[in-house]
Amino acid sequence: MKAPVGLWKASKVNIWSAQRRALSITRHLDNNASGGVSTSTSTKEGPALPADLYMHPERWKGLPPQKILELYWERMARLGSEYKPNKDELNALLATSEFSNVSINDIKNLYYGGEQGAIDVKGGSANRDNSLRPFMFDELPSQAQELVAQHREQRFYNRLAAYELPLLAQYRQEYKRPSPKTHPVTYRYTNYVGEEHPNSRKVVLSVKTENLGLEPKSLHKFKVLATSRYDHTTDIFKMSSDKFEHASQNARYLHDILQKLLTESKNLAEDDFNDVPIDTRHTIAKNLRKKKHNYKFPEHWKRPEDAPKKNFDVVDQLLSTLQ
Repeated sequence: MKAPVGLWKASKVNIWSAQRRALSITRHLDNNASGGVSTSTSTKEGPALPADLYMHPERWKGLPPQKILELYWERMARLGSEYKPNKDELNALLATSEFSNVSINDIKNLYYGGEQGAIDVKGGSANRDNSLRPFMFDELPSQAQELVAQHREQRFYNRLAAYELPLLAQYRQEYKRPSPKTHPVTYRYTNYVGEEHPNSRKVVLSVKTENLGLEPKSLHKFKVLATSRYDHTTDIFKMSSDKFEHASQNARYLHDILQKLLTESKNLAEDDFNDVPIDTRHTIAKNLRKKKHNYKFPEHWKRPEDAPKKNFDVVDQLLSTLQ
């Protein structure tokens, strides 16, 4: 008769499984009427068993077989690496032979042999061959598997383009450009697809001052406070920031600066800068630095006699003949 090795298989390798089983053992605790001390009792009716009974295998004699097995697992789980076989424990386990259908010799082999004893009882071998089997040309090689995966991915996106993308047409809306009166401020971001770049955090804010809705005096004060960030030829106020790590932080920083500038421009009680002219020197200098190619050459520089002579054109000659 083959032994149910699962009841006895024990070794250092499966100590953790033994601990999990030991923790799952349920104990019914009754409160002592005199002292309120909780004591463990068996699931069957009978006298209460002490909580440290697993430490005394010599007292296991005469207990039910199931209880002996539970105490054996509990002792092995609680002691862990300090667990050592005990003769009294073995004698108690031998009494469970009829209950577990395991012969006495097999119980001894399992008790002292552990993993190797379980292998011997089952008639197996401890030598396990974990080597890969030879290639039998019954499957595609690795490179071909990658090509198949790429082909499947391409077909997946082809199906999306054929069946899913046309469904988005029902959500189509006509684009309406925001009015500069309601959305005067423009934020320009720079993104580098597929790579990180230090310039991607830079944000440029630009706004046409006539769209800010300021009074003439407040608008003049705004232009004076803007200094070199205002271009009087295009009427555009522009400033940029790459002070912070993320573009959203720089955009928020520029927004706060613009709000402070607008608040100060509307405050005409202290000083309206009415006697201060708008500085245009930076704009003039910038325009002078631009390269202009609208040069005008003197007429006496023209030398038609040095022009290349026109060669004989067959097409023109034929056209003149036909006419």
